[in-house]
Amino acid sequence: MPDRPRPRLVFPLVLGFALLGPGCAFVPKPKFDEAQKLVQSLRSENTQLKDSALTLKVQNQDLAQRAVDDDKAIRALEAANSQYEQSIQAYQQDREELQAAFRELKSQVRTASGP
Repeated sequence: MPDRPRPRLVFPLVLGFALLGPGCAFVPKPKFDEAQKLVQSLRSENTQLKDSALTLKVQNQDLAQRAVDDDKAIRALEAANSQYEQSIQAYQQDREELQAAFRELKSQVRTASGP
């Protein structure tokens, strides 16, 4: 009968082969440190991007509110402009009526004073 390894030696051998196998590789310290720096850099950049996104969101809300306020102001100015146009037309019509009345009065005075 062939000699089988003792159970006490099998576990350390299997563990040793598993650690040295292709799926489990040790990373050199410089590469590990570089990876940690990269992760920290990416986390920092991610935080900055989140801050920028929040700032842009607030600016967008401010601009949207300003657009609403500007729209209200434009509508108010358009209404006032329309009223001013109507008022000017009324004044022009009154002036034409007064001018026509003055011409008629002038004509009557000439007729009444005689030649």
